[in-house]
Amino acid sequence: MTPSGSFEWKYAWAVFRKEMRETLRDTRTLLIMVVVPVLLYPALMIVAQQLALFGQRQLESEPSAVAVAGEVDPLLRSFLAEKEEVILREIGDPEEAIRSDLVSAVAVFSNGVGGDGSQSVLLFFDAADDQSRRGRLVLSDALGEWRDTLLVRRISEQGLPAGFARPLILADSSVALPEELGGYALGRFLPMLLVVMTLLGAFYPAIDLAAGEKERGTLESLLTAPVPPGQIVAGKFLTVTVVGLVTAGLNLGSMLLTFQTGMFQLTQATQMDFSIPLGSVAVIFGALFPLAVLFGALFLGIAVRSRSFKEAQNALTPIYMAVILPALLPLFPGIEMTPALAIVPVAGVSLLFSELMAGTGTLLLGSLALLSTFLYASLALVFAADSFGREEVLFGDGGDSKPGNGRFAFFRGFRETAPVKEDPGIRATVFLIALVAVLYFYLAGRFQFVFGEVGLLISQVGFLLMPAILFLRMGGFDVRYAISLRTPSPRALLAGLLIIGGGTPLVWFLTWLQGFVLPMPQEFLEGMADFLVADTKTRVFWLLLLIAVAPAVCEETLFRGVFLSGIRHRLTPLKVVVLNGVVFGAFHIPSATVYRFLPSAALGMLLAWVVLRSRSLWPGILMHFLNNASIVILTSSPWILERFADPEKGPPLWLLFPAVISLGAGALLLERGARDTDEDPEGPPTVP
Repeated sequence: MTPSGSFEWKYAWAVFRKEMRETLRDTRTLLIMVVVPVLLYPALMIVAQQLALFGQRQLESEPSAVAVAGEVDPLLRSFLAEKEEVILREIGDPEEAIRSDLVSAVAVFSNGVGGDGSQSVLLFFDAADDQSRRGRLVLSDALGEWRDTLLVRRISEQGLPAGFARPLILADSSVALPEELGGYALGRFLPMLLVVMTLLGAFYPAIDLAAGEKERGTLESLLTAPVPPGQIVAGKFLTVTVVGLVTAGLNLGSMLLTFQTGMFQLTQATQMDFSIPLGSVAVIFGALFPLAVLFGALFLGIAVRSRSFKEAQNALTPIYMAVILPALLPLFPGIEMTPALAIVPVAGVSLLFSELMAGTGTLLLGSLALLSTFLYASLALVFAADSFGREEVLFGDGGDSKPGNGRFAFFRGFRETAPVKEDPGIRATVFLIALVAVLYFYLAGRFQFVFGEVGLLISQVGFLLMPAILFLRMGGFDVRYAISLRTPSPRALLAGLLIIGGGTPLVWFLTWLQGFVLPMPQEFLEGMADFLVADTKTRVFWLLLLIAVAPAVCEETLFRGVFLSGIRHRLTPLKVVVLNGVVFGAFHIPSATVYRFLPSAALGMLLAWVVLRSRSLWPGILMHFLNNASIVILTSSPWILERFADPEKGPPLWLLFPAVISLGAGALLLERGARDTDEDPEGPPTVP
C-alpha cells in the first residue's frame, strides 16, 4: 500500500494493462475501433459510389417520355421527335398524364406570342419522382436548344451578326487548386465523423468499465484491492482514452487512404485531390487527444453513477445526441470559426478540423479551440474523480440520496391516502419536465395559432400549471409542502424586491452585450412591439394578466416549485440554481429563437436562488410578476424599443451602479434570512 497522498504510476499502469486486455476481448469495442474504420468505411463508400453511379445510369439508360401542349410550333414537335433521349407522346390533361406515369414531364405553351415576340412555357413534372425529375431536365435542355435555334433564325432573318444577341459572354474559372477543393469537401463531413467516432470509441468501454463492472459485481473487489482508488480510476480513464484515440486515428487514416488510393472514382470525375498536409494531420490528431479525454472522463463519471449497463446506455445517449449538433456545424454553409464558437465544447474542435482540412486555419482561433477543449477535459476529469470517490455512487444506487422518493411517483397516489410531506424524486421530476416540454413545444403553438392571445393563456395554464399539480396529486404529495407554499418572511419579500430591482437592469445589460454576438431578430422586435401595444386601460390589464400574472403563477409552480423541489436535495445549491435556470431558458427558445435563452436563463437563476434560500415560492412569484410587468410598461416606450433594436444604443450606464447596489443588498438580506430559516429546515409550511 502506498503512503497516503502519493501516486505511483505502476499501479495505474497495471490497471491500464488489465483493462486494455479485457477491453480488446470485447467484440463491440473491436468492431467500433477496428472493423468499422478499417474495413467498413472503404467498403461502404465504394458501394455507395457504385450504387449512385448505377442509379444514374439506370435513369439515363432509357429515353424520357415527355409531351407538349398548347399552341406548339409543328417544327418543335419534329425537333423533339428526332432526339434519341426523348419519346414524344400525345396527352390530354398534363397533370393527370404525369400522375398516371404516361409521361414524366409536360411543356405547356401559352396561346399566342406576346408583343415582344416571346412565348411563355410552363413545365409540369413530379418533384417526388426521380424519373419525372429526369424527364423535366431532358425536356428543359431540349427546349433550351430550340430557343437557341429560334434566336439564330431570327437574327439571320434580320441580317444581323451572330453575336448580336450576346453582348456579354460569361464564363467562370475557379482559382481553387485540386487539393484546395478536396480539403474543402473533406472539411464539410470528415470533422463530424471524427468527433462521432471518437465519442463512440469511448462510449462502450466507459460503460463496461464502470456500470458494467458494477452490474457484474467486480468493481467492489477491484476497489478493495491494496491499490489507491485514484490509481484505479487513472488506469480505467487511460483505457477509455486510448481506445477513443485509436478509434479516431484509425477513422482518420482510413478515410484519407480511401480517397488517396484511387478506389474512390469520384475524385477523378470531380478533379479534386483529397490530400491533407502532414502538419495539419498532426494537429488534427493532437486535437483528438483532449477530445478523447473529455469524452472518456465525462462518460466514466456518468456511467459509474448508473446501476446497470442498460441504465448507463440510457444516461449517455442524450450526451451522444447533444454532441451531434456542434459536430455538424462545418456542414452548414456560412458558419465560420469565430472566437465565440472556438470556445464552445466540441464545436470549436470540429470547426478547427474543417479549417485545417481546407487550409484556412489560424493560430489564434486554433489555440482557443485547443485550450478550451483542454479546460473542458480537465473539468471532466474532476467530475470523474469525484464520481469514483463517492461510496454511495460506487456501492449504492447511483447517487440518489433518497432512493425511495419519486421512483414511482405517478402511482404513489393510488397506494397512499394521506399526502406525504416530502419532495418528489429527481427521476420522476425530470420525466415530468420532459413530458411538459413535449406538450408545450408541440401543442402550445397550435393553441396560440387557433385562439390567438387566449391560446397563450390556455397554454400557460393547461401545459405548465395543470401538469405540475396533477403530477403532485397523482404522486400522493402534499402540494403545499412540495412546492414550498410557506408564508414568506418580510425579509425574504424585501430581499426578493431588491434582487429583482437590480437583476432586471443587469439582465438588460446582458441582453445588450449578447446582441453584439447574436443580434436580436428584427421580426421578433416588431412582433413584440405590435403585441405589447396597450392603448386602453382594458388592454393594459389584459396584457398584465397574460404576460405577468399567468407566467408568474404557472411557470413558478412548475420550475421553482416542482422542479426545484425534485432536485434541491440531490444536487449542490449552485448546481440546483444553474440547472434550474438553464432549463427555464430552454423553455423560452421556441417562442423567440435562441435569442431569449441567455436572459431567460439568467432570470431563472435569480428566481431559483431566492426561492431556494427563502424556502418559499411566493417571493419567486412576486419577482416574476414584477419583471414581466415592467416589460409590459417599458416596451410601450419608443425610446426602449429603439435601444433594443440598435446594439450600439445599450441601456444607460448610470443604471449599472444602482442595479449592482440593489442586487448586493438583496443578496445580503436574503442570506441573513436564510440562516434564520435554516434553524427549522423541516418545519411544515404554512399557507397564507
